[in-house]
Amino acid sequence: MGDVKQVIRQLRIQTGACKRLTNDLKMYIEEKNDYIKRLKSLEDSKADKYKIKTQRELLEETCAVLLDTYGKAKEAYAKLDKMMVSITNGGEETIQNSEEAKKAAAQLITTHGVLNPKKKQSVSQTSNNSNSDVDLKEGDFAKSRTVSVFGSSGLKEDSPIYAMAVKVGEALAKKGFHIMNGGYMGLMEATTKGARKVEGAKIRGVLVPKAFPMRKGGNKYLTHKLEEDTIEERLATLVGKASAFVVLPGSLGTLTELVMAWNTAVLAPLAGQNPPPIIAFKDPWEDILKGVQAKLKIPEQMLQMVQFVSSAEEAIETISKLS
Repeated sequence: MGDVKQVIRQLRIQTGACKRLTNDLKMYIEEKNDYIKRLKSLEDSKADKYKIKTQRELLEETCAVLLDTYGKAKEAYAKLDKMMVSITNGGEETIQNSEEAKKAAAQLITTHGVLNPKKKQSVSQTSNNSNSDVDLKEGDFAKSRTVSVFGSSGLKEDSPIYAMAVKVGEALAKKGFHIMNGGYMGLMEATTKGARKVEGAKIRGVLVPKAFPMRKGGNKYLTHKLEEDTIEERLATLVGKASAFVVLPGSLGTLTELVMAWNTAVLAPLAGQNPPPIIAFKDPWEDILKGVQAKLKIPEQMLQMVQFVSSAEEAIETISKLS
C-alpha cells in the first residue's frame, strides 16, 4: 500500500473530488427537472414562441453539461472504488480504520445512489393486469430480459461471421435473455438459429411486410413475430423495447440501429435511468464511432458507453456479465 500518510492523503483528495462532482451532478439534475417543468408550463399555456425557444435552449445546454458531469462523476467513483478495494485487500488496519476511509465508503454509497437512481414504479407496473413490460399479444417479452441483436442481412451460412453470430445467439439464450432482431435473413437468422438450440428460448422478429414484400414471414427459427408498418416503427421497437444491444458486423441499416442505441444510452442519465449496455464488434464499428466522436467532438465518456469486442468468445464473456 506504500506510505500510510500518502495513501490517506490520496484517499482524501479522491473522496473530495468524488463529492464535488456528485454535488454538481445533483445540482444539474435538479436544474434539468426545473427547466422541463418550466418548458411544459410555457407550452401548455401557449406562451410566446420566443420564450419557449429560449427555455428549450436553456434545457439543452443544461443537459449537455449534465452528461459531461455524469461521465466525470462516474470516472471519479470508479477511481475511488478502486482505491477502497486496494485498501481493503492491503490489510493495513491504520488505513482501513481511518476517518478518511469511512468518509470514502460513505461517499461511494452516496455517489452510487446519484449515478443509479431507483426507478419510480408506476401504478400500471404494480397492477396485476399491467402489460407495460409484457406484450400479451406477442408473448412474455419483459424489456428487462430482452436484448436486441443487430447485424448484416446479406451474409450466408458459409460465412465465418454467420457462424460467430450463431454462437452469440446461443450464448444469449443460455443466459436467459429473450432475443429481438429484424427477423429476416443473414445475421438475424444466424442469431435466431443459435438461440433455438436452447430449450425454451424466445426470439421475436420485428418484420416490415410493406417495406420488404419479397421477404415472406421472416426466418424459420423465430418463436414470435411482430409486424410494423414502417422501418421507423420497427427501429423504435427494436431500440425502445430492449434493455441491452449486441451489434454484429453490418452495413448502413446496422449503423442506423447502433447510433440509435448509442443515443439512447447517452440520454438515459437525463431521465434518471442507467444506460443500456451496448456490445459492438470492433470490426467495423470501433473505427467508425471513433471517427464520429472525433469529428463531432463527442466526449470520451459517451464513446465508452459502447463496449467493443473482437470475437464471439469475447462477446460471450461480456454477455455473461449482463445481469
